Amino acid sequence: MLSRVPGLPPPLEKAAPDSYAYSPFVDTISVVAMPKGFTNPNMPLFDSTIDPFDHISQYKQKMMTVTAVGHVKEACMCKGFGSTLPGPAFRWLVSLPNSSISTFADLVNAFTQQFASSRKPQKHTGDLYRIVQGANETIEEYNTRFNNNKVAVRECDVSTTVEAFRRGLHQESDLYKQLTMHPCYSFEVV
Repeated sequence: MLSRVPGLPPPLEKAAPDSYAYSPFVDTISVVAMPKGFTNPNMPLFDSTIDPFDHISQYKQKMMTVTAVGHVKEACMCKGFGSTLPGPAFRWLVSLPNSSISTFADLVNAFTQQFASSRKPQKHTGDLYRIVQGANETIEEYNTRFNNNKVAVRECDVSTTVEAFRRGLHQESDLYKQLTMHPCYSFEVV
């Protein structure tokens, strides 16, 4: 009767005698012993404001230091991933069906699908035209800000990028005038 009262958590379920063995990973992953000296990667926890692809990329980069090969490496990648997930993300991982993950790729696919709403929109070359030099911003500060945004653009045509940079400059600046009079097609010249 209490389970029908809105706002109350559902009644506690009794754990099955073998529930310690429940794992979202298949046996070929869950029974692998972690290598001696293995430590979980030291990295920011996923808080659902991070793009899941960025989190996966950082995790993979950190896990490159694990000295394991073959199925042991696969098991380390899968088993270690939970240490980067707090709260709701961790609850999602442990609620996956028993033995539903057989590879790290399966885990990545499930994770990115579950947290797809946290993806950041992909930037395009055209977005660089929105970056303009601020009223009191030096050329060096503008250049730094422009470059920080430019690295987020996956496919970046150099001549279009240089043109976007030029258009964002103050029109009274010497650099703007130089780039207008003598167009260049490489940032090495700028």
